[in-house]
Amino acid sequence: MTMLKWCSFYSFVRNTRFVADNTKNSKFGTRIISLGQTPLICNTVYQRATRSFSTVTASEPSLRISEKEDKVHPAGHYVKVPDRGLLEIHGEDTVKYLQGLITNDMSLISFGGGGFYTAFLNPIGRVMFDAFIHPKNSGTSFPHPTFLVECDSRILPEIIKHMKKYMLRSRVKINDVSSFYQVWNVWGDLIDNLWRRNPKLVEIGCRDLRYHNMGVRLVLPPDTKPEIPGCITALPSNEYTIRRILHGVPEGIHDFPPGETLPLQSNFDYMGGIDFHKGCYIGQELTFRTYHTGVTRKRILPVQLYHEGESVPTTLEVDRNSNLVLPPPSSDINILNRKGRPVGSIGTSYHNVALALLKLDIIQGNELTVNNGQGENLRIKPFRPQWWPKIDDKENIQENQKDELKV
Repeated sequence: MTMLKWCSFYSFVRNTRFVADNTKNSKFGTRIISLGQTPLICNTVYQRATRSFSTVTASEPSLRISEKEDKVHPAGHYVKVPDRGLLEIHGEDTVKYLQGLITNDMSLISFGGGGFYTAFLNPIGRVMFDAFIHPKNSGTSFPHPTFLVECDSRILPEIIKHMKKYMLRSRVKINDVSSFYQVWNVWGDLIDNLWRRNPKLVEIGCRDLRYHNMGVRLVLPPDTKPEIPGCITALPSNEYTIRRILHGVPEGIHDFPPGETLPLQSNFDYMGGIDFHKGCYIGQELTFRTYHTGVTRKRILPVQLYHEGESVPTTLEVDRNSNLVLPPPSSDINILNRKGRPVGSIGTSYHNVALALLKLDIIQGNELTVNNGQGENLRIKPFRPQWWPKIDDKENIQENQKDELKV
């Protein structure tokens, strides 16, 4: 009987590896194996069998791509980034302390330079908040480790509470320094070239690698404007929000309600916010398992809102004269005339565009609707960001973004 069980297990492993190898070169979604239903399988075989699967479901590529550039945003511009707070973290154990809390790798910035994007998770692997971590490349404490954590100012007390919970005996101090700094976003070909030639353009800042044309992020005193060429012109802060919605770049509490979404659902793998080769950190186990399972059924996408009876949009385009009453953040998205569980939720919205967390395999070919809280059910049209990687490029995302950090 023991030999019979062993032969059955060996046969299963052989078949599993064979199917996985065949799936590697196939199109999206062909023959997905659910190894979670089989308890008798070792970790090595599990990783070999699942690593080759796509991180996007079979129907995702058929979404229409959002490829039209907004008329206000081309060329070079700079804006104040709204709703950002900053925490200063310093002390002998700062690098080790942050390394155990965040999804990115502190060794990339532990000796100064530009910052990077990352996420703080809870123990079950859900996103608590997103952040940029900037080395403080000046002052009496440098080159001793001092960093600025740039995060959503609307939940700053909750963020401080979350970080202090894991401080224990670490020799680290956390101070709210939001009143001493202002965050700016500058984009355009000229600023990218200036930053590449002179990464020390400012003492505190980084290239924003979430989207390849997102530009650079500068952290300056509140009464200081960026020292940039005059051809780069200013825009109001709301244009920053509109621009990141149009390009599918989530940020802050409305797009990441604390403790609700997984980092891969929130596109942190696409935006360079996760290092899958670093050591342990809070929430790593589920994140690593999701990554190696290879299927992410939800993603944050840009969507366009429109009234019932209007024609379905074919391109993602903001209407700055829109009279839509927008739904509150976290409002449920449903399929029209179908009962059941919601297929997504609304995040940041502005004018007639928004970001939304959606189930990719369900939304295809279905008309989506969201209640705006005033009795009207708005229609929703999702779009796939053009910068999203193809299946063949996904393995190279992290290495490319690490190279960018070194520039």
